[in-house]
Amino acid sequence: MVWPFGGRWGMDIPFLGGLFSVGIFLGLFGVLHLVLAWGLFERAPWARMLGLVIGFLALLRFPLGTALGIYTLWVLLPEESGREYDRLAQGDVRMNSEAVSP
Repeated sequence: MVWPFGGRWGMDIPFLGGLFSVGIFLGLFGVLHLVLAWGLFERAPWARMLGLVIGFLALLRFPLGTALGIYTLWVLLPEESGREYDRLAQGDVRMNSEAVSP
């Protein structure tokens, strides 16, 4: 049987192993983003730190990743944001009630 690209399963394509490795790396990075999304949704204590690490790594992916990385760092990096996230993770739901109550 003749396979596409003239070889067996495309094994004669240059850099196929490198493309496969990049694909696995990007797939794992995608799973890491899903874990981060779940952790932030559940307000897990470890999720803020993971978000900061992924935000720093996102700065390397120009232009959309850079913009999202800057926004992520702007939201999660300040100390006040850390205190607020810690209160949310502990379950203090009355955190901002003074600002909205008459």
